[in-house]
Amino acid sequence: MNSHHAKLRNNFPTKVIVTALICEIVLVSIYWFDIVTGGHFHVLHSLFDLDSEGNVPAWFSSSQLFCVAITFWSCALRKKRESRLFFILAGIAAVYVSSDETAQIHERVTAVIGQRYIDWLPAYAAHNFLLVMVTVAVLLTVCQFLADDLLTLWKNNRRVILLTMLGIAFGLTGGMGVETLGYKWFQGNSDSIWYKVEVTVEEFMEMFGASIVLCSALKLRFQKGKSKVDANSRLDKPLTLNLASVDHGAR
Repeated sequence: MNSHHAKLRNNFPTKVIVTALICEIVLVSIYWFDIVTGGHFHVLHSLFDLDSEGNVPAWFSSSQLFCVAITFWSCALRKKRESRLFFILAGIAAVYVSSDETAQIHERVTAVIGQRYIDWLPAYAAHNFLLVMVTVAVLLTVCQFLADDLLTLWKNNRRVILLTMLGIAFGLTGGMGVETLGYKWFQGNSDSIWYKVEVTVEEFMEMFGASIVLCSALKLRFQKGKSKVDANSRLDKPLTLNLASVDHGAR
């Protein structure tokens, strides 16, 4: 029974990422069906337009990231005390990104400023070098404060950490890299077919990156549970052998 439960638990993250990938392919397919039909089905267009907010793709991305946050906080409850702060902060970061998908935080900031970050950030950083250095110092302090946790995670869960880094890099490449290139190349010309290709690549990379992070977070969560099950099994094994020996001696 325990082995069957452990097998199901170990296969669960893989099932999650496969299911998420299928959902993402379906969302992209519906988006291109809407493009091919010229947006004839207005309800379909409003619900599945990858280039807008407040619809099914945005809800899907937000839900994935919220699940990441819940999983990280679950790890914080089960990990050793010195690792809890890292998982709490990671969960808070995931909640922020999840809320950004629905509340459109960075889009609202961009609307207030009137420019994309790629337009104003380099010039702002150049004219406020001291503030940039203070920000870098704060980030380095936080990293140093969490260094022991990060080193421990890297030592004990190297593959899972690499998978997490891959997911974050994949999502950021789509959400920042591809989006910036599209903004510079197309200048908001949403009628171009290449613009729609750029939107597809960008949104798919964001969604699949979140799926990879969710899969790695679940693996990390279940690895802790697996170690506890293994430890309990090792504790129970000598007792079982001793009972067997006593029974054999009685005979």
